[in-house]
Amino acid sequence: MLFNRVYNKKAAVFIIFMSAILILASCSIKKKGHSRSNVNITGNVQETESQVLTGVIVNVDRELGQVTVRELDYDVDTILDYNAASEIIDKYGVQITGDELQPGQIMAVTYNPGTSKVISMNIPEDVWEYQEVDEFSFDSEESAMNFAGKKYQYTDWTYFSSLDSKIQMMELNDNDVVTVRGIGIKVCSVTRTKGHGYIRLANYSYFTGGTVNVGNSIILTVTDNMLIAAGEGSYRVVLGKGGTKAVKNVTVKDGVETKLDFSEYRTEVKNAGNITFEIEPYGADLYINGSAVDYSSPVALNYGEYNIRVEMTGYTTYTGVLDVEKAESIIKIDLIDENASVSASSTSTPKPSGKTDSQDDDNVTTKKIDSGHTITVSSPEGAEVYLDNVYKGLAPCSFTKVIGSQTITLSKPGYQTKSYSVDVLDDDKNVKLGFSELAEDSG
Repeated sequence: MLFNRVYNKKAAVFIIFMSAILILASCSIKKKGHSRSNVNITGNVQETESQVLTGVIVNVDRELGQVTVRELDYDVDTILDYNAASEIIDKYGVQITGDELQPGQIMAVTYNPGTSKVISMNIPEDVWEYQEVDEFSFDSEESAMNFAGKKYQYTDWTYFSSLDSKIQMMELNDNDVVTVRGIGIKVCSVTRTKGHGYIRLANYSYFTGGTVNVGNSIILTVTDNMLIAAGEGSYRVVLGKGGTKAVKNVTVKDGVETKLDFSEYRTEVKNAGNITFEIEPYGADLYINGSAVDYSSPVALNYGEYNIRVEMTGYTTYTGVLDVEKAESIIKIDLIDENASVSASSTSTPKPSGKTDSQDDDNVTTKKIDSGHTITVSSPEGAEVYLDNVYKGLAPCSFTKVIGSQTITLSKPGYQTKSYSVDVLDDDKNVKLGFSELAEDSG
């Protein structure tokens, strides 16, 4: 009996000792954990620590009350819940609801890692934002995005979107309007706020070789199978050849191809002028708002102002602003030999642009032709291929290589028309391009 009492006492001491060790170990493990828990009177566990994540908002599910945030330098998405208790501050310092968040915004998010609940969100002080950017370009060699007169760097993690959908960088078109956000010289997100659609001309063969004027921003030589990319909005489209004009109004919608039929046309159009260009020496190139124009016959232009540029090797480049304000005008421009003194005359002289000959016109891009190499578009097979609004054939097709930033447009009956921006390098090599199959047109 005495032995049993001693044995039981030792066993009890051993059990108490082991229990103390387990309790200490448990406390140690909890301290090393990611978050600390407290137990309240009712026994419920409450998370007391939080985490901070800075990233780009890539999705807002307003029905579920969830926001998806992508880390700035990683392709890692975190889905978090928000509610009325979440404190969300916009760029003006005003509290908003989670439903007002937009993809592309850069946010510092404080959240509870145990419940995935958003505690607070705000825009970091070093974040910058440019809205309504309608002139931008990409340089794939330098991974650079140029806009607002500056150069910024994009990365593999830069988030490109349109409305609530992710897109590829090359799906952006120079007719688009975007919002750009970043930190320092790094572009973190580019959001398309205004897209582009397409104008298909039909029954216009009489005007082939003339000009087509879409609003005041697009002037092109009329060719066969014309499909013109244009930004969202309403335009006045004028076809002109000689003294004959045709006019129609069109509304361009994002991603939609609109057909303009010129079977019947008006020959007398108000607020449009016929401009005859007399340029010396013969063969000099004329650019209107950045587009090369055939001026062998009068050019039909809507009333308004246009940036013009005339250039030829060995001569000083002329830049100016043409103000079209009457039905008929003659513009005479004599280029000056680079070694000669300045002299010029005009019957109706364009207003000076205010730039010297050494300055570039932001609206003018002169394309370099590499006649020894080609661009081949292999897919989607059977699609019409357009290079900067000019028809090149059905894929697979090849055409002369043009250096610089180009827009490739693909169109196929029964499918959605699609445009891609490509950067063609001056590398003495042929270019081979292949694109994804077009989506079926549900409309």
